Amino acid sequence: MVHPPRLLALFCLMSLLVYVDRGVISSAAVSGSPRGGDAGDPGSGLQGEFGVGYALFGLLQAAFMLGLLIGAPAFSAAAKTWNPFKLIGLGLAGWTLAVAGCATATTYAAFFFCRVFVGLGEASFCALAAPFIDDFAPPGRKTLWLAAFYLCIPLGVAGGVMFGGAVAGAPEGQSLGWRWAFGLEAVAMTPVALFCLASEPIPMRGVDDRARVRIGPARSGARDEEAGASPETAGLLEGDGGDGSGATAGAEDGASSSTSFAGASASARGSAPPKRKLASSSSGEDFASLRRNRAFLTALAGYVAYTGTIGVYAAWGPKAGYGVYSEELGSPSRSDVVLGGITVLAGVAGTLMGGVAADAAGADARAAVAVCAVCAAVAFAFLELAFRAAAFATFACLFAIGQTFAFGVQAPVNAVVLRSVRARERPLACSLVTVVIHLLGDVPTPPLFGLALEASAAGRAAPTPGNWRAVLGGFTALMA
Repeated sequence: MVHPPRLLALFCLMSLLVYVDRGVISSAAVSGSPRGGDAGDPGSGLQGEFGVGYALFGLLQAAFMLGLLIGAPAFSAAAKTWNPFKLIGLGLAGWTLAVAGCATATTYAAFFFCRVFVGLGEASFCALAAPFIDDFAPPGRKTLWLAAFYLCIPLGVAGGVMFGGAVAGAPEGQSLGWRWAFGLEAVAMTPVALFCLASEPIPMRGVDDRARVRIGPARSGARDEEAGASPETAGLLEGDGGDGSGATAGAEDGASSSTSFAGASASARGSAPPKRKLASSSSGEDFASLRRNRAFLTALAGYVAYTGTIGVYAAWGPKAGYGVYSEELGSPSRSDVVLGGITVLAGVAGTLMGGVAADAAGADARAAVAVCAVCAAVAFAFLELAFRAAAFATFACLFAIGQTFAFGVQAPVNAVVLRSVRARERPLACSLVTVVIHLLGDVPTPPLFGLALEASAAGRAAPTPGNWRAVLGGFTALMA
């Protein structure tokens, strides 16, 4: 028997652990500092041990994203044949092994290789978790459930930054070292991956005939795969070729209430084979449908620019904060804790604000896009102002407001993706979003930021606060 709130809690736990890893590698204490020109300066953390500068450190983010980009479409295609929940368990098992490899890597090349496989394992989760939440969330609260899920991104990243600072940034003699941060991550994820692999298969609407037994038919009476878009969404979809390819299965019309899951039959639970029985379209047909879907493409275009900025702040935020306000913050580990704490508070407030605002505005694609636009515009203005502030207290206030509105985009933009496509297209849509926003967004921006920072420093061993401010201001402009 599937219990929807418990399933949401499980996905939230997975998300927290996955994004803790993102925060750990961004932690100023874990990433460390490069070796200095003098023989007596060995550097610290990752950069010091492997002897890499800012550009090569930024390239580690691209390595992770390379695995994510390869894995996301592969897992979405596999979901047409194998149970999506089992695929998530398989991906997380691979993620666990790869993170353990990060903890034991002895060279930069080995660490780079492990980061590729961390991204590959995470791809299963990124491509398949959100459609499950869309299936199981009760009517009228779907964006709020998505907000709870995406709330784990800022909590996980900020928690990882603080965790990395605590593990690797303690005074000499008391620090466990940066390797322990990755090792403890792997230990924490192990029981979660094993639980998913040992659990019964859970069907997904649109790609599994068992979903009809456990989720039930759409209440509108339309077939699950062909349910139409709402009048509001149809306005965005106009011009999709007239074949209904942009139609959504209906977040409100195509999924059942949580009580439908509570009544699942024992036979559907116990004898479900891993292979799909539902005759579904090919990935090529679904891709052609998404290419003509204006609502999906609108969300995707905005999400790319948004992710380009967020990628810079995720990879470089703690180091930038310490680079600009080192006197006030005192140490890299304190920078991790303070900026991580601001991110936690802003993430909670902003993600919930975005979910509530989208539901209050009507929970359709057009309303969700409007919420995204307003949040991104306000975030751009305050983040640009934040790093120009001379006093740290002023920076902290502006940065908190900017981050709050930036996180307000998360739930609405993913709601647009899920509500503007048919049920069977959701895994492919989520994987394409993952591929495109990272390929054009936060894969290129962190290493480009590192190159721009080194160029602005003009050969100096460490960038000045002015260098950090100028380069951050330029990359924040992507949010506009």
